[in-house]
Amino acid sequence: MKKVVSVLLAAGIIATTGAFAENVGVSSPAASPVASPVAGAVSSIIDFADGGFGFLGMDTTLGNADASELSVVDYNGGKALCVSPAAAGRVPYVSLNVEGLLGENLSRLAKITFDVGVELGTDGKFYAQSGKVYMVNGEDSSKQSADWSVYMERKNPKTAVVTVPAGAFVAGRGDTLQFSKEVDSFIDSKKFDGEAPRDFYVTNIQFFDAEGNVLPVDTTAEWVAPVTEEDRSYLYDVANAVEFPNFAYEGGGWSQDGTEMPQEFLDALVPGSVIEISYESEDGTMWIVLPDAAAGWSRVANDGSAAINSSKNTCQITYEQIAAVCGEDKSTWGARLQCEAGSAWKVYSVKVGQKVARKVATPVASFDGFSCEGGAWSQNGFDIPENVLDALVPGTALQIDFESEDGSMWLVMPDCTAGWMRVAQGAASISGGKAYITYEQIVEACGEDKAGWGARMQCEAESAWKVYAVSVVKLAEMVGSHNNVEFEGAACEGGAWGQNGTEMPENIVAALVPGAVINISYESETGNIWIVLPDAATGWSRVQQQTAATDGKTAQITYEQIAAVCGDDASTWGARMQFESDGAWKVYAVTVGQSK
Repeated sequence: MKKVVSVLLAAGIIATTGAFAENVGVSSPAASPVASPVAGAVSSIIDFADGGFGFLGMDTTLGNADASELSVVDYNGGKALCVSPAAAGRVPYVSLNVEGLLGENLSRLAKITFDVGVELGTDGKFYAQSGKVYMVNGEDSSKQSADWSVYMERKNPKTAVVTVPAGAFVAGRGDTLQFSKEVDSFIDSKKFDGEAPRDFYVTNIQFFDAEGNVLPVDTTAEWVAPVTEEDRSYLYDVANAVEFPNFAYEGGGWSQDGTEMPQEFLDALVPGSVIEISYESEDGTMWIVLPDAAAGWSRVANDGSAAINSSKNTCQITYEQIAAVCGEDKSTWGARLQCEAGSAWKVYSVKVGQKVARKVATPVASFDGFSCEGGAWSQNGFDIPENVLDALVPGTALQIDFESEDGSMWLVMPDCTAGWMRVAQGAASISGGKAYITYEQIVEACGEDKAGWGARMQCEAESAWKVYAVSVVKLAEMVGSHNNVEFEGAACEGGAWGQNGTEMPENIVAALVPGAVINISYESETGNIWIVLPDAATGWSRVQQQTAATDGKTAQITYEQIAAVCGDDASTWGARMQFESDGAWKVYAVTVGQSK
């Protein structure tokens, strides 16, 4: 198998210790016997002499991953893979299709050797660097690891030797081998603010079996970039995010680690903001500690009240949750922010920004060919095709994929009967490089009669801008959900227009208060799901039939939406909650959380 899809590194780390040669410079490859070749094998060593490296690539799926540039360069009298990190505080993960390289010999792999060297600082001096070699299980994402380091100039480069535990790699599982660089003392010295992290070099990679035979490699193997979708379930989107530079720490269960908050991070901690933590922990928990707060050493959201996604790798804690523990005056919160969990944990990145409802867009029509750009306060665009005009109806929006220097974007309708019109100037909903302008906003400016909108649609911004695509979408908003209570026994399924469900436990009834949101993890043939309250005092009632906010995997129905059908008094809603769809459906899990 020459192709392998890298997988998200999200499970716990099992560490193993690798031994390393302490030679000066690069030793010549050992004259070991070569094992029986695999079909198509072209070499017993990966020395990058031919300039190719299609069997490897950058895995950027982890929250702290760096999108490093890869190239083959002249190095130490030969060739080497050069890994050039893009940003300080990020970790390059170079991922190899190890099964494609070794084929049927994968299970025999017992030892890996490679030469690794590091670039000198911009001052011409040597700075130590180190990282890890990860052996990643393709099924459950667990990984074993060994360390590498180049910590002396006279041993730069050096040969690293990694012992591979039995069973670390299994054919057909999608396993990968990864090289990372996790410590760069050039950057850590704080003497070179604004400088890029130093490059590192890898070459002369060899694989051995337990008897010391060299395993041949097929360097025509292909690496396929990870295909992953970020799990934003239960989470808000974060607007105007401010990164907490170099916040990457780890600890055991109930241990804390962190550092002082930079001023720009503190400035962004205001009412309505949320701290987002990219992490992993053995039990999925995560919260923060403010050890220097005037209110005393304080844990925040350690009671399960943090918003945590289904994958349990992203956690959100709001300004209001911190204020409830430490007071409204953030000057009394102390200088340090730490993280903690109920089990061994690792944090990859932290940021803060304004919490906004997550926009979920279902495509309706494409405005083909809409790609243009302009300077500040200049307009550019195209005639509106019939399919776009027909698709713009109540409940839809224009999605504009764009970039601009100041982040602004709106529409101009220059031929409108009502006159030359700007639409949604300063009022477009903007998130993640996408601006959303609703049908209703267009109608507010130009009227309900589409014939009066004119032939052309243009874009404009307060600064230089570029639009990559425009489409019509059906837009739903998914809210963040914290203090989530599991609805035990809610899993069930049914056919089209068939209802199924169960009685609501006391803890679910108690959680259904103003601001509550029901989160339904499901699948259905049509993409729809809604709830039925068969015993409501107002009568057998469907709630959000075909209109529940959904991202296709999780649907949300709020207390307020139920109250609009069944009244504000939850005691009159009846004992049972059922689910229904207009196609065959299956509900996997249900929680009730708080959105405010």
